[in-house]
Amino acid sequence: MRVLAAVDQSEYASFALDCLKRLPCHDEVDLSLLSVAPMVPEYDLSGTAFAMDASVIMKREIELMRKSLNAMVAFAHDEFRSIETSTPIGSPATEIIRFAKEKRADLVLLGATGHSAIARVLLGSVSDTVATHVECSALVVRPQGEQKPEQHAASPAPRRILIAIGDAASDASLTTWVTRFRLPTTTQIHLVHVKPILQFYDEDLFQYASKFREPTPSISEETIATLKSQLQSQGFATRSKLIPAKHIGQTLLEYAQSEKCDLIITGDQHETLIHRIFLGSNSRHVLRHAECSVLISRDVPPSANDPS
Repeated sequence: MRVLAAVDQSEYASFALDCLKRLPCHDEVDLSLLSVAPMVPEYDLSGTAFAMDASVIMKREIELMRKSLNAMVAFAHDEFRSIETSTPIGSPATEIIRFAKEKRADLVLLGATGHSAIARVLLGSVSDTVATHVECSALVVRPQGEQKPEQHAASPAPRRILIAIGDAASDASLTTWVTRFRLPTTTQIHLVHVKPILQFYDEDLFQYASKFREPTPSISEETIATLKSQLQSQGFATRSKLIPAKHIGQTLLEYAQSEKCDLIITGDQHETLIHRIFLGSNSRHVLRHAECSVLISRDVPPSANDPS
């Protein structure tokens, strides 16, 4: 599996990398560590007592970044199948998205840049932009609850996972991350579908109309039944839940919090660029407000990304 980890000098980036290292699949990961140096603006300070050479500043910044990346490689070189580093110059979000496409990454790993409720609402612009626009799947790693990274001991692997099932056929692929991460069967998996309550129509009208048609299971119900059977046959403790609610994203968050889930996996069925720009409101709501880590899964043909 090809993983692009976008790192900086923050404690959240280090925490995200540590969580990746603790996944059972770490020895099958080809890791690209990317640290982007924002371009220093040029200023004309002629005739003043100050001198500012942008090239000198950039050179020094890149040297520090490379030193930091080399330290990460030295610390984790035995944990992954391979590691490479890159230190491009430019807009961090733009460069991360470009490198993910260039490296044909299966997954982009990002650290959330805040632990408070306000910080979760105002998710770091880089993480938010990358997770929204990148073509492959994106995992935003966040320490559980209100704890800072140094206060939180990373568990060997996610122990309780919420998989949000919608009404798309592609939702059936969401559980492949259980296999790709090589999660142990002790992992508790919750398959949850939130059935929206229509607020602008008379519910009595729908109940009356339902009497005149045969009840048929929705795509989500069929998907949940199939996935639950598959996961249970593999030995996973799997629960399924269909919840009627007015706000899908908020209901998923409340369920994840009540069940103490440490990872939410949600799909993004939009395939075009314009749809990725306007990422589904429910996925974005979960991404911004979740107290735990969030993986936005996008379908990419395995043959294009994974030689195995």
